[in-house]
Order: sequence, then structure tokens, then C-alpha cells
Amino acid sequence: MAIAFRRLAPLALVLLLLAPAVQAQEASTARVLRTWVDDVKLDDGTSARWTFTITYDAEAGLYTRTVRDEAGAVLEETTTLHSLASPTNGEIEEARAIILAHPTLRELYDGAKRPVLEGGFELVREEGHACGPGSRCLQFDLYDVDDEARRVDRLRYVVVDLRTGELVSADFDASRNSNETRFNRDRRTDR
Repeated sequence: MAIAFRRLAPLALVLLLLAPAVQAQEASTARVLRTWVDDVKLDDGTSARWTFTITYDAEAGLYTRTVRDEAGAVLEETTTLHSLASPTNGEIEEARAIILAHPTLRELYDGAKRPVLEGGFELVREEGHACGPGSRCLQFDLYDVDDEARRVDRLRYVVVDLRTGELVSADFDASRNSNETRFNRDRRTDR
């Protein structure tokens, strides 16, 4: 019996060390985008408190909406390739870091009188294009604010895909694509 244990002990140790790695691979990569609790009126006239959760799994490119009752039982689960769920603060910070890590955008940001990087609106496009189904693209504007001149110049319109962690567009030309601010269009001096 002691001999069998000595032979099996190394195998048991290896299995013990591999278990956390296997569990980590099986763990979901989904992050919670939004969760809220709501009182819902049921068909029989009674009320129930349900918890709604929207998650995004970047690895799979899937959004999941889960509805649970007060006991935590899943009442409904819907999975889609797109969602217009607002980005989390963490996603906004992640996108800002990606944008400001780009050399040209960083130079524009640092060279502005008062740089403003604003946005975080989700962009969803059709299949076959960047920001298509399964992506998590956010749009941002990089502005140069000149308070003395009461002027705001859009320097860049930037799109980031958080699924890939990359810039989809670092140089969207707002004036050529009819997406400039009304204030800039009315006061442009380069016409």
C-alpha cells in the first residue's frame, strides 16, 4: 500500500497543480456592463423583484441579458451579438488609455491648449466591417479647447474596439465626413 501511494503521489501533485489552470480556462471572460433591480408586476397581479444583468464576453463576442428572481434562479437568458449597453467606467478608462498610447493622438493631446477627450458612445456596424457584430466599439472626440478665443476645435474622431484592444480609427476626418460640430463649421477660417 505504501509503495502504491509513493507511485501515485507525484501524479496526485501534478493533478492538484493543474486544477486551478483548468478552472481558469473554464471561467467566463464576461464582464458585467450593467445590473439593476426592478419590481415587476406578474400576470396574476402580484409583484416580484427581479435582477437584470447585461454582460459582455469579449472572447466570444457575445452579450448576455440575464433575469433572476429574488432567490437567484434564472428566469430568462438571452444572448446576442450586439447591444447598446452603456460602457462601464472601467471600459471608458481602458479606451482612453488605448487612445492616449497612440503616438499621434498623444502628441495632439499634449499639444492642445486644454485637451478634452470625450465620448464613449457605442458604435455597432454591419457584418464584414470593423465594429460589426460581436465587437465592443466606443467612439470618442479629441478636442482642443481655447477658452480665451471661445473656440473648440475637434482634432480627431476616434473609434476603439475593446474586444481587440485596438484603435479602429485614429484619424477620422470630421469635416470630410460631415461630422464636425456646428460651432466649428460656422466659425471655420480655412475655407
